Amino acid sequence: MALISIREHDKVHIGKFEPARPSITPAQAEFATGLKSVYGFDVFRYLNGGTIAAQQYVGAFQLGPHTIEILPKVEGSDLNVRRNLVAMLAVTKKLDIAEGDVTLLAQQNHGILEILIRLFCDKLFFQIHRGLVRRYEVRQEALTVLRGRLMVAEQVRLNAATPERLFCRFEEFQEDNPLNVVLKAAVKLLAGIAKTLANQRLLSELLLVFDGVSDCDIGALPWHRVAFDRLSDRYRGSFSLAELFLKNAPPDLSGGCARAFSMFFDMNLLFEEYVGRMTTRVLRPHGIATRLQSPQKYLALREGQQGPAFLMKPDVTGLKDGRIHWILDTKWKELLASEAKEGVAQSDLYQMYAYASCYDCSDVVLLYPHHKSLGSPAGVRTSYLLNPWADNDGGYARRVRIATLDLADLKTVPEQLERILMCGDVANTFQQPEADTPRWKAAFSA
Repeated sequence: MALISIREHDKVHIGKFEPARPSITPAQAEFATGLKSVYGFDVFRYLNGGTIAAQQYVGAFQLGPHTIEILPKVEGSDLNVRRNLVAMLAVTKKLDIAEGDVTLLAQQNHGILEILIRLFCDKLFFQIHRGLVRRYEVRQEALTVLRGRLMVAEQVRLNAATPERLFCRFEEFQEDNPLNVVLKAAVKLLAGIAKTLANQRLLSELLLVFDGVSDCDIGALPWHRVAFDRLSDRYRGSFSLAELFLKNAPPDLSGGCARAFSMFFDMNLLFEEYVGRMTTRVLRPHGIATRLQSPQKYLALREGQQGPAFLMKPDVTGLKDGRIHWILDTKWKELLASEAKEGVAQSDLYQMYAYASCYDCSDVVLLYPHHKSLGSPAGVRTSYLLNPWADNDGGYARRVRIATLDLADLKTVPEQLERILMCGDVANTFQQPEADTPRWKAAFSA
């Protein structure tokens, strides 16, 4: 087994497989670039006939005995980045994973896929030791003795020639229920994927535990029938991990010549949701309610038909006393200290201006990942007044702040977000005395 770890946008050589450097075989390159047909986006792209490059998606794929993983392009060793990636997934996917478990497994220098598999096995075994979930399941079956209720219509239609058999409808207390069917499907899937001996052993033991549970194809799993109650709620974490594997499992693209599996996540979306959920946790004690991807408004009204156009969905909004206090938008892009305005795209400023105007919000924040080349510590880097010559209601100017978030140590994220967003009353900060107004208006008009 060989593990190749690269970062987003890294290049990979196509040629004879060499574990010592990021190089893959032509067959693996074809598989990697063909993942677009599964996910709808390019995980890898050809740069030329001898090189492919990773895009902004993180995860792993297997082909035969080899695993190629893509990690986020943030500061830190592979061990630390894997740990933080799992922690971010735990927050966004509600995996209920203890920080200590993640740290312990990341230190074993296994790939992200093997770490997630081990976490699933450990969590599932912990709950199984407390007992498998059993439920009363409705069954309909022809029996030699009456059990439950006789189904007369079915008896006449199906058993007319064999009256000694009775078509019955009854309930049976059993472990063969929708929750266990989904969990067993995940165990079977991972049993064919795991490469470490420890994971293979755990999955083999789990298959024995679920021996009395029906097999089900991934495409026919009874997701809609899985329900949690006070007896099964403890399995939510295991179920979420099973769902993560099963719903990310693509069809076999290897043509049957080798076992293939891949699981990828868009870092743009992962960063956005992680920041949103962490912001909710951090600011709730301050009396600030947060909303993700809402409230939604339209930027324009189509003339003639009077229909709305150009839907706006802010990543995170903070509300206090029923008023939008600030809007935060995440961008999974690298700022560059060597470029003008550090490479902040003009189109992103236009977007922030639209948010500030349409939501009547005085404070909007563009949040980027931090990296060492930016020099100074993470946080607010600069602020811009938006259209300061306009006469805004209340006599204050709106602003956009450019900030960065350091993801090298996720323990510091709550404090960083609090420092960025709890910066005082923006309206008061930018309140201008009436006598000064013409002076700064004239400066911008010059």
